[in-house]
Amino acid sequence: MKLPITKNDFDALREIPRLLECPPLTPALIEEITKNVFIPSNPQKSDVLFVFGSSYGDKWSQVIELWKQGFAPVVYIAGGVGDKSFTTGKILSHLIREEFILGGIPNEAIIVDERSKNTLEDAVFGKELFLRKDVPHERILFACKEPHSSRCLRALKKVFPTSTLFPFTYEFERDGQTIRTSDWWQSNFGRQHVWAEHQRIKLYSKRGDIC
Repeated sequence: MKLPITKNDFDALREIPRLLECPPLTPALIEEITKNVFIPSNPQKSDVLFVFGSSYGDKWSQVIELWKQGFAPVVYIAGGVGDKSFTTGKILSHLIREEFILGGIPNEAIIVDERSKNTLEDAVFGKELFLRKDVPHERILFACKEPHSSRCLRALKKVFPTSTLFPFTYEFERDGQTIRTSDWWQSNFGRQHVWAEHQRIKLYSKRGDIC
């Protein structure tokens, strides 16, 4: 299947770079950023397991285990494109679905998005599919990286205002570096990544794209 966008066009959509130079951090600023960017994990049984698409550092085995433990009967995988799409030529959600099927989730339990280019579209196109396929979504368990968790929650609140939302979050790893809630500020990579995410949340909230 042809990708819905070219890499150049995809990169041009990124309003804030993936990494931003972080200013000096005080304890008060660390606390403010942590509260803005991270939310605690709280998985609960739900109607659907909503998986935010991502190309790097994902703990898919942990997410697969949620389905195996009966947290939700249906898995929705978001992500029309991601960085890995341009190295493989495949839809991001298709790549993730392959891993889920290898991990033991049957194909018939999985719904995939093929159009999304960002977190808000993950939610918007997910809702369209839920309504079209009559997928209950009063209770949504969503899975994402720790430093992406607050923005995912805010996007879902915007699109699913009457649904009850439960997060399952996992540490982000890339190139041997880990970002977690407890110590993100202790590495330059963590500071740059989380500072950029902090700026995205402020921009998108001000614009009304997320709650």
